[in-house]
Amino acid sequence: MAIIADDAPNLAGSVITLTILAFMTYGMRMYCRISRKSWGAEDWIMTVAVVPFCVLVAGCLGGAFNGIGIHNWRLQQPENVKYQAGGQKFFLIFEVGYCAAIIPIKLSISWMLIRVAEGRKMYIYTQYAVIALFTTMNIIALIFILVNCIPVEAAWDTSLLEKGGHCQPAHVLTDVYYATTAVNIVTDWLTALMPIPLLWHVKLNHAAKVSIVGLMSLGILASVSACVRLKYTVNLTNQTDYLFAVANVVIWGFAENAVGMIVGNISTLRPLFRSLLDHTVRKPGYGSRSRGGPSKLASSYELSQNGKSGNNFTTTLSEVRDGHGTRRNSQLSDDDSRKLIFQGHDNRDILVSRQINIAYD
Repeated sequence: MAIIADDAPNLAGSVITLTILAFMTYGMRMYCRISRKSWGAEDWIMTVAVVPFCVLVAGCLGGAFNGIGIHNWRLQQPENVKYQAGGQKFFLIFEVGYCAAIIPIKLSISWMLIRVAEGRKMYIYTQYAVIALFTTMNIIALIFILVNCIPVEAAWDTSLLEKGGHCQPAHVLTDVYYATTAVNIVTDWLTALMPIPLLWHVKLNHAAKVSIVGLMSLGILASVSACVRLKYTVNLTNQTDYLFAVANVVIWGFAENAVGMIVGNISTLRPLFRSLLDHTVRKPGYGSRSRGGPSKLASSYELSQNGKSGNNFTTTLSEVRDGHGTRRNSQLSDDDSRKLIFQGHDNRDILVSRQINIAYD
């Protein structure tokens, strides 16, 4: 049995949509990293984040069908009284899942930036400070949520309060939410803006810099979700229509985690996007930047994109013309090209041209 009314459909729809996008981008991330043999520490961390993220999804979807987002007058009807306790139980699961999931999700993004920094101590130490700040704050919030009511079941079973149970006043929990959200917003912005000075002096063309910085700065979207959630945090003190009031807290709290996961995954998919572009826009066998027009080299002459850079190779196609205008095309090393040029031909009017196509990440 389930109850769907008021804001519950909005909660369910938002959670389902963002969950699908999060797992789709995670699957693409796995394919991209495994196929290119570039699996790293940040990928393991994001994989670990999937477990608490699933707990978060369970809390949000379970709450959407068991009272969260439902007006109190509807829950007071005899057939719906059971959803009052159910909604509060799933809200507690949401709180635990939120704090547990956001730590590895943000840690994965931060770790990727640390790898990009490549030994630049100022950026690395800044990111370590960011990691320490948001990890500590969210762990404190998680501990507080678990001990907010003693026993824990008192959070949804009011009969335990009459038997000696105890819960902290609502405004105390609200203050913890405000502090945690503020820390998450600050660290989101620091993480999102760090790629700009980090890549400012890197030798890349302007378009490449803009695309990389844009991808890595998408974390601002997660910060926007946190900012919106901050507006609704005051609803935690609502005593007359509690489960309806906290629906927006759940929606935007889940969005903060889901968008963070989506952004973290998308930032690793640039090689996959470029590969799709090569297969759909560019014709096979043609170079993208050739002064003399399209390259006539076959795709087999390009730098291998399979595996790590240690397994790559470069192939040279030499075009040789002798004094009689005869042309020979061959796949040769530099030494073999010289032998071919001077073997059995007049040294005059010899033209040698080479073209090397290099595909890289």
